[in-house]
Amino acid sequence: MRKHPLAICEECPFIDDPFVPTQNLTPRSHIAVVGEAPGAYEAENGIPFTGPSGKLLDQVLDYHGIQRQDVMITNVCLCRPENNDDPPKAAIAACKPRLDAELAAGGITKILAVGGTAATNLIETKKTITNLRIGGPKPYIEDRSKEVIATWHPAYCLRSPDNFPSFVSDVAKLNGWTNVTWPEPNYRVFTNGSDIREAIRRLHGVQNHLVIDIETGIDKDTTVVHPENYDLLCLGIAYAKGRAVVLGGSELERTEIRNDLGRLLRSKRLVAHNGKFDLGGLYPVVGPLELYGDTMLMSYSMDERPGHHGLKKLAIEKLGAPDYEEEIRKYVPRGGNYADIPRNVLYKYNAFDVACTWDLYEYFESVMSDREKGVHRFLIKAANALKWLEHAGIHFDTEYNGHLTEEFTKELYQLELEINDIADRTINPRSVQQIQRYFEENDVIVTSTEADVLAAMLPHIKGKPALFIEKLLLHRKRAKLYGTYVKGLAKRVYDGKVYTTYSLHGTTSGRLASKNPNLQNISRDKRIKKQFVVEGSDSVFIQADYKQAEGRVIATLAQDEYLAGLFRDPTKDIFGDMCDQLWGVGNHGNEERVKIKSVFYGLAYGRGPVAIAQELKMSEKEGRELLKNFKALIPATVAWQASITHKVLSGEDLITPFGRKRSFWLITNENKSDVINEALSFLPQSIASDICVTALIKLQKEIHDLATIRLTVHDALYLECKTKDRDEVAAIATKTMVDAGLAFTNYVPFAVDVKFGTRWSEL
Repeated sequence: MRKHPLAICEECPFIDDPFVPTQNLTPRSHIAVVGEAPGAYEAENGIPFTGPSGKLLDQVLDYHGIQRQDVMITNVCLCRPENNDDPPKAAIAACKPRLDAELAAGGITKILAVGGTAATNLIETKKTITNLRIGGPKPYIEDRSKEVIATWHPAYCLRSPDNFPSFVSDVAKLNGWTNVTWPEPNYRVFTNGSDIREAIRRLHGVQNHLVIDIETGIDKDTTVVHPENYDLLCLGIAYAKGRAVVLGGSELERTEIRNDLGRLLRSKRLVAHNGKFDLGGLYPVVGPLELYGDTMLMSYSMDERPGHHGLKKLAIEKLGAPDYEEEIRKYVPRGGNYADIPRNVLYKYNAFDVACTWDLYEYFESVMSDREKGVHRFLIKAANALKWLEHAGIHFDTEYNGHLTEEFTKELYQLELEINDIADRTINPRSVQQIQRYFEENDVIVTSTEADVLAAMLPHIKGKPALFIEKLLLHRKRAKLYGTYVKGLAKRVYDGKVYTTYSLHGTTSGRLASKNPNLQNISRDKRIKKQFVVEGSDSVFIQADYKQAEGRVIATLAQDEYLAGLFRDPTKDIFGDMCDQLWGVGNHGNEERVKIKSVFYGLAYGRGPVAIAQELKMSEKEGRELLKNFKALIPATVAWQASITHKVLSGEDLITPFGRKRSFWLITNENKSDVINEALSFLPQSIASDICVTALIKLQKEIHDLATIRLTVHDALYLECKTKDRDEVAAIATKTMVDAGLAFTNYVPFAVDVKFGTRWSEL
């Protein structure tokens, strides 16, 4: 029996599931909101979008002057899938005639498609919702006179609140979209040697800044590799609004052209998008260059959310540019080689890149606040310093890596034998189905075989199943170490070194991130770090690490005299003194010291008694008592944290002395605790990181001839120098880092711990 006369319900897999009809079939606004399928609240009430996501939708519509009663509210599928699964193609097809007819009969002119399922079924495209929501409305697949505005589903915003501002701005497009027509640039391509030299000569006469962009074998927006390991295919240069040249071909390899190009680029202020990449790729061609402006970093200075700063997305959204990348996608599927693109197509793409970057630079310059411009200047300095670390890399012991491969292979094999012995049969620890079958046979109920679920279950399981879980979790841990840091690192060795790429725009806190490989969060396992070695027998690593950097930041911000007193006296045993205060002199040992360290280092993260109890394997009551007693030592810090909580819950932004901002746009009862914890961690994390980056910027210039900075990891810098220079380099590094802390505060000193070694594992 059909639930709707125009739906082919007999062909739908949801025919026996709850039905939720469309609301407001003839809306006065001629606007429709189309979602995926009803949820649990909707199925219970028989009205679409009535749960938490529906309330959020109503609030945002109301914010833009649109009332729910004036809008058609519906879904691609009118019946709720079991377990809230994504509707299959059969269900979507069965309900499509009904949806098309309702949109036509309702006089709909604008459709808000919320979520990927709705968007991809209403718009004729294979793009994801991430790309579909960028830019203006798209035509409805069945009637191109109707406009479809794609956006996130409000339920997704509740789970991922940082996407809420984008949802709000997308809904605003219902009230009209400024259809800016971006003029395509005038550009010329030069591939002949004499023509290239003449173009370079003429570029000397243009205004002070040039926008540059290189094309190599890979795409800098979607990959994280080092461009200097690839051939330079072409260089785009924008020299005025809508004006660009592209220099390409084998003539770029000629020494005289490279010299001409180097003189030009060093005489101008260089602007780029993700310019650290471009400067890295140009280094082997023209030598070192300095970045003056970066539209990616300008975007990040205004909006701290990661994932919103790609050139193509910004160009479409801010400039009204076309999706000019579409032309090259057929030549380079994801991960493809840009060298496979026909040169005329590649050169046009390169010219559009620099033209868009020029326009974005002008746009951001006109709208950025003084604070945001200050953050951008700081990030530019950081980018110019970090490019040297990326170029330097760190040496890798491939022979030891081979030994580790054998060691881990044997260890994993032995664990598999033990797992099989416990199970009395052969079980592949990587097979979810085989693991689930084992639990079923042993009457163990599991909701998931994910590691965190199994770890939480372990205290409640007895006998062989408990041993099985222990060995399985150990196997997974070892397999991850092996896959990521043994096999994975071996694949990333180039010319005897491993090169990481630092991201200045990858976190909301402003802390540096690194990728391919991620050396910011490398395993503490000494075997893993032992793979990284100095360049020669007469070289040494120096680790210069801030001591309790975040704690010193908290003490300063809170003006906490107890903490300040501990930090001001270099002879004080900080954790020993805290133990004396809590347990009495002589009444504590290593166990208490471990406890107080856990509480202290959790201070910057708002770590509560439950988390403390779990980490220290104590009862929640004991965790609560320990935290209560510790907080009694630091009333000023407790009061400061309360003020931060009040500020955030009142809708205020947090801003650091370095100008970084953190906004919390969507606070609900469900995410309130997480928001507070992130708010409490933002200031100490961000400030401590920027103090370290400040030291890195200064140190890069001061020790250029004496040492090489190989890495920065959170609050530490790693240098390599000749053994004979180690004390001098260590002294310079220490002073520079201490001075960077002093520039932030003279309330407490910033101390630096220095260690030496020939392998990272020794530091």
